[in-house]
Amino acid sequence: MKLARKSPRNERGAVLVVSLIMLAVMTLFVISMLKTSIIELKIGGASQVAALNFSNAEFAINNFIADNQGRFAPNFLTLPPGSGGVINTPPTVYGGTVAVTPTQLACGAWNAFGNMMGGSSLQAAQFDVRSLATGTLGGTTTVHQGLQALAPPGTCV
Repeated sequence: MKLARKSPRNERGAVLVVSLIMLAVMTLFVISMLKTSIIELKIGGASQVAALNFSNAEFAINNFIADNQGRFAPNFLTLPPGSGGVINTPPTVYGGTVAVTPTQLACGAWNAFGNMMGGSSLQAAQFDVRSLATGTLGGTTTVHQGLQALAPPGTCV
């Protein structure tokens, strides 16, 4: 039994046309996926930089509080560092710089616990410790931490 073969003149190139169309569709699909992956990489990089800046800012605040442990008192920010004033040495952080700025917000009567622990006569000073982290890859993050320090009666003037 002989198989019939078509002569080259009868072949019109339908397979070639279909394969070229499929190749064009696949190329467009790959280009679309490349654009999507580039955008996702940019988003991931920005998230990583923001997380690094936030981590650096929190680390600087924790370092500041640890360095000044027990010294938070009314008007201690205005004293020279050698005489009990603020110690503000920004720590070495990875991937940027950090500036810590403490501010005394208020000083007055401490009525949080009523008569317990001398609550009616104690005073308290409230502080805001602000940390501004700037990354070497860009972006800045600001973190605020509130502090309250108890003080003996008559220290808030």
